[in-house]
Amino acid sequence: MLLLGLLFLDPEVRARPKKIIDALSNAGILISTLYLMFLAVSIIDFCLSFTGLPVFLSLDVLGWLNSLDLGGGGSTFFQFIALMLTMLLAVLLGMGMPAVPAYINAALLMGPVLAGLGLSLFTSHMFIFYFAVASAITPPVALAAFAAATITKAEPVATSFSAVRSGIVMFVVPFIFAFYPELLLINEARLDPQASGGTAFLPGYDANIHLGAMILLLGRLIVALYLLSSALAAFDRRSLPVWEIVLRLALTVLLMMKPEPVWIGAGIATALLLFIHNRPFANVKTA
Repeated sequence: MLLLGLLFLDPEVRARPKKIIDALSNAGILISTLYLMFLAVSIIDFCLSFTGLPVFLSLDVLGWLNSLDLGGGGSTFFQFIALMLTMLLAVLLGMGMPAVPAYINAALLMGPVLAGLGLSLFTSHMFIFYFAVASAITPPVALAAFAAATITKAEPVATSFSAVRSGIVMFVVPFIFAFYPELLLINEARLDPQASGGTAFLPGYDANIHLGAMILLLGRLIVALYLLSSALAAFDRRSLPVWEIVLRLALTVLLMMKPEPVWIGAGIATALLLFIHNRPFANVKTA
């Protein structure tokens, strides 16, 4: 009500009070549309919960991963496979519905799988919600990109592909905090969902956030994201040859995984050599 009164300070609103009525009617239509969407999603969620499909799906996926016999049930490889499936599901659902309903459905289906593979519940939900939001720029149905194309009068599909190329790094960030939950800076991201009582921490973590280790991790990730973005753009102060693109991608994977410290040092040293090789300060004129 205060806002409606303040709107009359605008001379255009005083000249056309009908603008307020139009705005209220449009808001009512928008809210009713959202309620209909959430009603449909609530029916889907009820059916999922009533039939127990999330439990069956979780057991089937975990059984399939175990049948591959590629390591323990909580291995990094299994987690990566499950995270990829979760990403695809969240993006697929996000193409046809807003971020929140897409997140709810994907969390019901894949949340138990991620928890069963050793990820904390909080990290699993953050991962799913991140990709439910990222689906707004993912073709073929990219609602945010299509809205931007309407404003710029550009071709919608081309705009969505351009948005993915520009924001490709954002599709990597959820995988980073899934494997390094300390980046989320809260204890819930490091709690083991399989522990009795739900208060024990994941292997290798405790109740403390170690500042030195966090700084080193952030430094690794900054270098890795720089290498990834330049490799995907095929440019770093000059066009990159194919061999250097492959090398940068390999270094990105090396730095983002959890290798031995000697491999981390080798990866950072190689990245520095590439940085010097491109001579970023060659064109800086001295006074």
